[in-house]
Amino acid sequence: MTTASRPQTPESVASDPSGREPILQVRGLVKHFPLTRGILFKKQIGAVQAVDGVTFNLYAGETLGIVGESGCGKSTVAKLLMNLEQPTAGEIIYKGEDISRVSGRALRSVRRNIQMVFQDPYTSLNPRMTVGDIIGEPFE
Repeated sequence: MTTASRPQTPESVASDPSGREPILQVRGLVKHFPLTRGILFKKQIGAVQAVDGVTFNLYAGETLGIVGESGCGKSTVAKLLMNLEQPTAGEIIYKGEDISRVSGRALRSVRRNIQMVFQDPYTSLNPRMTVGDIIGEPFE
């Protein structure tokens, strides 16, 4: 994953050369969905590894875009960041607080400041607009 064309490795996530603190830190994010068998007595027979070891920093003024093949875990990462799913492992630190462990009023407050925008090409692309107009529209 990259943020603002700056590749992130576990070593570089700990600090930024400019000394800025990240607004959002994701460290070793993992989400596995259990596969079970049985109706009354469920037995876990495996797990789907939807997200495995995602790490990045997001700084003020930056935008993060997650790009990948269908089924690679992009939407799952977004749901984990919004606390719509609970991570199997890892940390999601927003302004110094681990938001994967908050609930109630604190969670509502965090969700007001984080936004997901899912791309649906059938509704997001307007054939009467240029690509530059479409990209520039959110900044206007």
